[in-house]
Amino acid sequence: MCNLSQGIREDANAEFIMSMYKKGYTLEQIADVAEKSIDEIKTIIKNREPVLA
Repeated sequence: MCNLSQGIREDANAEFIMSMYKKGYTLEQIADVAEKSIDEIKTIIKNREPVLA
């Protein structure tokens, strides 16, 4: 159960980060609010953005 709740929390954080990104917040602003490094934010955005063909 612990792994499930952690996965849900991580998914919610990623959705929150993507929402801020889509609204035009800078990576620095997102990192500050989410209490993550800019590299972590970049990785989340890279993994969540749809691939354009």
